[in-house]
Amino acid sequence: MKRVKIITIAFAFMLVLVAASAQPVAAATRFDSLSSYISGRYDAVRGGYSPPLDDVVRVDATYGAILALDELGSLDTRPPPINLTKALDSLILRQWSSNDLDVELDLERYGGFSEYLIGPVTMGMTYMGIILLEMLKAQADYPGIANKDIDKSALLVFINRTQTESGGFSKIPGNSPDIVSTYEALYIIDFLSTYDSSLNAWDILANESLTQQWINDCSFDEGFKLSPTSNLIGVTPTAAGILALDLLPSVGVVPGLQDASNWILARQVIDAYDDDFSGGFEEGFETEDPNFQSTYYALKLLEYSGGLISVNESMAIDFILNCQVEDGSWGYIPGASLGNLVYAGQACELLNLFGNAATILAGSVDPFLDTGIVLDWRYVAIGGLLIVGLVLAIVSIRRD
Repeated sequence: MKRVKIITIAFAFMLVLVAASAQPVAAATRFDSLSSYISGRYDAVRGGYSPPLDDVVRVDATYGAILALDELGSLDTRPPPINLTKALDSLILRQWSSNDLDVELDLERYGGFSEYLIGPVTMGMTYMGIILLEMLKAQADYPGIANKDIDKSALLVFINRTQTESGGFSKIPGNSPDIVSTYEALYIIDFLSTYDSSLNAWDILANESLTQQWINDCSFDEGFKLSPTSNLIGVTPTAAGILALDLLPSVGVVPGLQDASNWILARQVIDAYDDDFSGGFEEGFETEDPNFQSTYYALKLLEYSGGLISVNESMAIDFILNCQVEDGSWGYIPGASLGNLVYAGQACELLNLFGNAATILAGSVDPFLDTGIVLDWRYVAIGGLLIVGLVLAIVSIRRD
């Protein structure tokens, strides 16, 4: 009988120890789902990332993934989560290298970055490629990074061919200029001027005064239009217009900055028709269409102007989080069925404006998590011990 009591006490003691050490299974967070999505889209052979619709490595998807990793602090770890040299190789391989004067396609694409191998070349894709280059080159201690580079002269040729007689820049050579492409072109020129001063990158700007005048012609009331012939101002072109003016070497104080900042601040939707949309920024005056793109450009402009202090921070964060879709990426609006890596990376960038993106994401439970009952093996073990202890106690009592 004493043995039974000893065994019972021992089991009870073990039970207390296990119960004290057992912790509940942590619920999956938005950070977990994003990390899983990013790792699932990586092509270790080609060195880049692909969208969910196919397995073709693309510049924009790679830009978005690397941006997310950079904003979350993962790119600085050693070893990093991916081979950074391969990622740079992947980017270099997608710079259009053919410049056959007899082939119209080559004239349009030479020097720019194609979305995928022999794919379309646009100013937007080239702009993302340059930011990707910036992030990878910043990891100068990584083996092979310093020895690889893009064709900078060819890139200047592409930028030069997108200039128009009006002073603005177009999405592709031969198209009409727009203010977003103009901002992206000026960003690339400014980057190259610092990246390699021997290029004298600003010399390709045919007429800075003409470019400045074209940008000013896009201004209207408190904001900017996509082009001088457009009808309405919007958040995206307003942000692009202000940031473009800031890049011009001869511009000191950007005119209209405070008015534009106030107008964009007024575009934050506080009481949306759907609570998930509250906190985002609409594109135009009372358009009531808060979306991720407008919110991104709005917050980037307000960061530049110092207007973030006037933003409803908690609502903005909620809106950004609400744009995450079920697979872990980010969509154009809350509730979207499909997302992409570009928005995912930019979401991390925006969250860092309000704190620490990794902490914010890790502190938010994945809303798409299956809430069904999950049995933790530790609780099964505890249950088993309870049953054994109960049986031994009953046997002990009966024998007494």
